[in-house]
Formats: sequence, C-alpha cells, structure tokens
Amino acid sequence: MSISIQPGVSLPSVAEASVPPVKSWLVSPLFDLLFVANVLWWPLAVVLSMQGIPSVIGPLTLFQIYFLSTPHRWITLVMVFFDSERFWKEPARFGSIGLSLIAGALALVWIASLSPQATNSLMLLMMIDYAWNAWHFAAQHAGIARIYGRFTRPDMTECHVVFERTALRLLVLWAFFRQAISVSNQNEVFQNIQGMLPGLNWLDPLLVAPALIVIARECRDFQLSSRGRLAYLVSVVSLYVGQLLAIRMDDQALVQSLFLGTAIFHSTEYLAVVNWSVQKRTTGIWKYQLSRTGLGLVVFMVVLGVTNLAINTASAYAWALMTLLVSFLHYAYDGMIWKSKPRTTTA
Repeated sequence: MSISIQPGVSLPSVAEASVPPVKSWLVSPLFDLLFVANVLWWPLAVVLSMQGIPSVIGPLTLFQIYFLSTPHRWITLVMVFFDSERFWKEPARFGSIGLSLIAGALALVWIASLSPQATNSLMLLMMIDYAWNAWHFAAQHAGIARIYGRFTRPDMTECHVVFERTALRLLVLWAFFRQAISVSNQNEVFQNIQGMLPGLNWLDPLLVAPALIVIARECRDFQLSSRGRLAYLVSVVSLYVGQLLAIRMDDQALVQSLFLGTAIFHSTEYLAVVNWSVQKRTTGIWKYQLSRTGLGLVVFMVVLGVTNLAINTASAYAWALMTLLVSFLHYAYDGMIWKSKPRTTTA
C-alpha cells in the first residue's frame, strides 16, 4: 500500500502524534464535580442541617455515619487484604502494623478503664482518633489535589507542589484545632480557654492566606485542562474557610452543620477516588467486574451500613470500639497505599 501526499499538506511529526490529550477530569465532569469536588453535596448537607428539622437531620446523620463514613473506612481494609499486589507482597509489614495498632489501642482502653478521671474507657482512643483523623483529612485533600496536578499541571515545580500541599494541610488542621477549642469551650471545665480566643482569631488570616494564594495562582495560570482541579480546590478551601468563619461568629449550629459537611465531603471523595483507582485493576477482588463498578461500590456501602447499624443497635460500645479500631487501621494503611512515588528527573 502506498501513501500519496498532496502538495501543501504536511503530516504531523511522530512526537506530535504520540502526545496524549491532557485530561481535565478523573472520570467525567459530572462525576468529578458531584463526587470528588462535592460542589453540591456538602453545601446541600449544610443547608438541610441548618433547618433544624429532626425528620431531616436524623436520616441525614444516619446516612453520613453508616452509609458513607463507615464504608469509606472499611474499604481501605478491602484494598489491602483482598488485593494480591498489596498485602500478599508484604504480609509481614501490613500484618505487623495492623496487629500492633489493635494491641496498642486495646491497651489504651484498659488504661482508661482504670483511670478515675476517665468518663469512658474509650476516651483515650477518641482523643487520638480526633487528632489522627484531622491529619488524615488534611493529607487526603492535599493528596487528591496532587492527583489532579499530576495530569493537569505537569508544569508545576517541586517548590510549588510543596507550598500547595503545606497550605491545604495547614488550613484543614487549623480548622480541626479551632473546632476542638470551640467545642471544649462549651464545657465548664475548659472555661479558661476563653483567654486564648482573641489570639486564635488573629492567627486565622495567617493560616488561611496560603490556601487563598494557591487558588489565586491556579486562577492566574488557568487552563481548560485544569477545570476539575480548580473546582476541587475552590470547594475544599470554601468549606474550611466557612468553618473558621462560623467559629469566629460563635454560631454553633453553623459550626456543627459545616462539620457534618466535612464528613460527607471526605467520605464521598474517598469512595469516588477508590472507585476511579480500581477501574482498571484486575488483581485480587478487582478481577471481578462488579467490584470495579459504581454498582459494586453501592452494594458494599449498603451492606456495610446495614451491618454496622445492626451492631450499634445491639451494642453501642462494641460498635464504637470496632469503629475506632478500623479507623486506626484505615489511617495507617491509607498513608501507605496512597503514598506517591518521588519524582524522577532525567539528566
């Protein structure tokens, strides 16, 4: 077969033809905006929660706890123990970390049960969980922003990447810290914290500014290919800045509503990114078509939600202890399986 080239018509070079198109979205515009950037769900949750209607808040909270937050923790264990590319390649590492965490957590339960100051034997675990969960939220938001950055902003320098990661983590951690101070301030035992509030208010702008700089840079360097990334950054920063503003206004109803929004945002984006990440996997449990689809994820969420609701109904203490133990495993394993590989440079 011969190919004739008409005069005046040039063929693209091999390099030009082999350059893949730049992606804007992990899956699609609608999927990313709804389930990763959460541009609808967390604002809707805040609006509904602020209505103060028990028939709305009750089911919404139940859905968030049992059908979003609980499955998003358990699915990490599925990704570790049912994938031959993870656990079975390093069984000693994953196994020892899991057993150590469970043993350490149970030891803390025993210690708390012996302390007369402890109001609950799970108190120490809940304190650790709050602090570790704050870091987990911060790392996840920064990590998802980086996932977008890898294929939509390959021009970002390492300095730019570090600044963005630090800015997002600082914002989220500061919001969690302010939330803890705000809640403890309602307790008479912590009334002396009142003297800290003016100083904390002064620090708010300093810790919000870096995240706003990240968005300003993204707007300055805007490209069509970075639409999904920009939507995600704006949504994340808006949520946590809103939470800080609510705390400054001492509007506890709004603070709690936004805290519910953060839980929904976090769980939804995690489940969405997991679904995206396993769509092309064919090892372990992912060799089955259903496990790689959204339907498989929905079935998993329903089964886990109903099961945990039943356990909580039978024994609230047993469910709380089990959830805390799974949460610790989720935090630890999540930091291992999603850890990005260092950049490679060519000489």
